[in-house]
This record gives sequence, structure tokens and C-alpha cells, in this order.
Amino acid sequence: MTFSQSVKSEILKSVRNVKGCCKTAFLTAVLKSIGSLSIEFKKFSFEIESDNHEFLSVCSDFAASEYGCNGKIESCNVNAKGAAVYSCNFDGNIGEKLGLTERDKDGLIQFCQDTAKLIPASNCCKRSFLQGLFVACGSVAIPVADTDIGENTTRSKYHLELRFADSDFAEQILSAYSDIPFRSTIRKAYKILYLKDSERIADFLVYINAMKGKLKLENVIIGRSMRNNANRQSNCISANIEKAVVAAEKQLTAISALKNIGVYDSLPVQLKEIAELRNEYPEATLDEIAAKLKISKSGANHRFTKIIDIANSKGL
Repeated sequence: MTFSQSVKSEILKSVRNVKGCCKTAFLTAVLKSIGSLSIEFKKFSFEIESDNHEFLSVCSDFAASEYGCNGKIESCNVNAKGAAVYSCNFDGNIGEKLGLTERDKDGLIQFCQDTAKLIPASNCCKRSFLQGLFVACGSVAIPVADTDIGENTTRSKYHLELRFADSDFAEQILSAYSDIPFRSTIRKAYKILYLKDSERIADFLVYINAMKGKLKLENVIIGRSMRNNANRQSNCISANIEKAVVAAEKQLTAISALKNIGVYDSLPVQLKEIAELRNEYPEATLDEIAAKLKISKSGANHRFTKIIDIANSKGL
């Protein structure tokens, strides 16, 4: 199960226990975003399709409990990925009951043109409405791995989106939920509202009552931060080791050159003392050399610098 699927499953479990007005808001959002209106033998009906049977079952239960409309779920085909796809056909004039359709002056049924009035005003229903939108036309991805602190094996990034075939409806959502900093774009024939910041996505998950999803996201954020810090520390250690190796090689080269030209024996005792230690411990760090001589690190570095300067002055 993907992270997006787990969040939707969590939402579907939570919405079963909401008030009737919130069930109506959820169902309205679903039918408005992905529902299609059909006519058969002069009978109008709404139909939705999904590869999530639990989702259709929730919508069918809401239609029955709140409006006495039956929702018939059937297997219709498979999608491009080979997963089963189901359809749910609602009998009765549920579109008119939810305010999704209306009759014109000639009595003909048409979609409601004022989409703004479909979005509820109360806080609880606005939450349920957005829950319905996310389950119906939303998705969320995070850089998950086998473990929260493991490497991102999916190459995914933080991304949450809602996809709308009706761009006017998308604009109404932007206005109604202005506290959520959605960004928008056009992808093919769809208007996309999206979030890419991990903290913004976490806030969104809290709003739609997906607390398990929010905790999973936070674990990933913390795990990635820990791994990045460990990588930075490892890189820093590697860089320091490389610098120490290069410095030791310069010191050994200078010491060897001074010995070759007979200058080494005339060096001051302090310089000869540290030179002997470097020859004896070629891989020792500056701290380790300094500790053996019981001097400071800067003092040890100063002595090695003097040795290299003497070698340079001799043209070595």
C-alpha cells in the first residue's frame, strides 16, 4: 500500500462516524469532482468510478443513510496498471438533492453553475468536504524507504495535489480554503492544486484528520534529517582525514629531503624530536603527535611548519 492509499484508507475509516451534515459534504465533494451524469430510459443518475472499493462503499452508505438513494457497485474493467476498477451508480435524483444539478426554465436538468454554494460554511463540513476531495481526486507522495531513516528507494519527493477537471471549481476551492497555501498549475486538461513543502503537507494531513499519515510523514522528515546530518559528519571526517594525510606526506617529504642533504642533524632539538615521531608514526594525527610530546596542537603544527620552511629555503 502506498502512502497515498494509506492516508485515504485512514480518512475513510474516520468519516464513517461523522454527523449527517458532514456525510453530505463528503458525498457532494466526491460527486462534484469525479461524478458523471448519465441518462438512461429518461432516468438521470450519477456514477463514480474508482479502484478503491472501500471508497465506493462509503459513498453508497452515505447516499442510502442520508437520502435513501441506493448505490450499486459493480466491477467494470481494469486500469492501465492491471488493478480492478469499480463503478457505483446512484439511483434517485441524488444530484438535485445535493444541489449538484438544477432544472432550467424549461424543466431540463443541468449542472449547477454556482459551484461556490456547494462548498459548506461550517468548519466541520468544510473539513469533510476537503476529505471527500482528497479521497476522490487527490494524492500525496513522500520520500519513503524500507525504514523511515533509510535511503529513499522510490526517488519520490514531498508532493500533495488535488486534480480538477473543472477549473472554475478549482478556483472556488482556492478561495474557500485560502488558509491552505496551495499553488496551482495546468497539467493536460486538468487544473492542479498542489503543495510541495513537507510542513505544509503535514498541516494539510492534520486538517483532513489523517493523523497516522502525519506521524509517518514526521518520522520520514526526522529520519532524513538524521541521515543528512550523519552524511555531513561523515563527509567532514573524510575531508579532515584527507587533509591530515596530505599534511603528513608533506612533513615526511621535507624530513627525508633534509636528511638527504645532511641538514637534518643540525636541526634544533625540538624539530628533530617531532620529526622522529613523525617518522615513527607516519599515520598519526597532529593531535596524537602533540599528545606524545605533551604540547598543544598549534605548537606541533608550528614545528612542522618550521621543518617545511627550512626544506623550502634549501630549494627542496
